[in-house]
Amino acid sequence: METTKKSTFKVLFYLKKNAPKKNGKVTVMCRITVNGKQSAFSTKLDISATNWDLKYGRVLGKSREAQEVNGKLDKIRLGIEECYSKILKNEGAVNSVKLKNAFLGMQSGELTFFKFYEQFLSDYEKKVNNGLRVNGTRSKYKILLKHLRNFALTKYGYSDL
Repeated sequence: METTKKSTFKVLFYLKKNAPKKNGKVTVMCRITVNGKQSAFSTKLDISATNWDLKYGRVLGKSREAQEVNGKLDKIRLGIEECYSKILKNEGAVNSVKLKNAFLGMQSGELTFFKFYEQFLSDYEKKVNNGLRVNGTRSKYKILLKHLRNFALTKYGYSDL
């Protein structure tokens, strides 16, 4: 009979009050706790500290800003919960750092866009060599990769995505 170890899991939003921005707002942070071990990251959301509901970890009121920020916080919570379930199902155990990294897209061994595309080109080239695909299309794929790399680097300063 298979047994999976039940872990405690909690997501908490809090304010980073010790580092207010020049405009007076503070950053909303997210803390993930799994089995008593914590891992935190910035949500990249800034609010006025006076509008924060400490008990519920949400923005007070019905203003447009409050609804937008609370909606984003709900999306973050849901995304973390989905990652938690996925890791638990696939690996049987979760820790706060692994969960944070999975949610933020920083899992080890994950392919970047260009690495993925290069792998696709390599597979395509094998099919061309076996007569299953056309060489002209491969050339177009290579040109597309060159243009995408150039665009990402010049427009955004990214060497990979």
